[in-house]
Amino acid sequence: MFNTGHKRSVQGLCGENMLKNCPSIGLHRVSLLPLCESDGDPTALVLVSFITPYADGQNLRATLQALLGRQLRGYSLAFDVPRHMAKGTLYILRCDLERATRCLASGLPQLEIGCAASVSCAGALSCH
Repeated sequence: MFNTGHKRSVQGLCGENMLKNCPSIGLHRVSLLPLCESDGDPTALVLVSFITPYADGQNLRATLQALLGRQLRGYSLAFDVPRHMAKGTLYILRCDLERATRCLASGLPQLEIGCAASVSCAGALSCH
């Protein structure tokens, strides 16, 4: 579990759950093909869930891209407009995970990072 030191962490965010839990959200996704790699492979793709307050969705997207640069392989965002909260998933290589987590913690101090999950060929997720 990766956590930035905030009181709670986010686990198990899935697109359909976000839509049920936050009926007034707008959804933005970046397409990404799943990769076939083993759990121990440093080049394996991992998903990192997060939640953060936001004032402007475009600014949040730009901030994520500026902080992570080439480490960010893709992302999905769901905005809860009335609450000014964003939930999302970042797609990052396992070898970049620690550095990306540090960048996020320093650049977005209110961001709460959840569980990192592996992407496999079968589409199954394993939580670490």
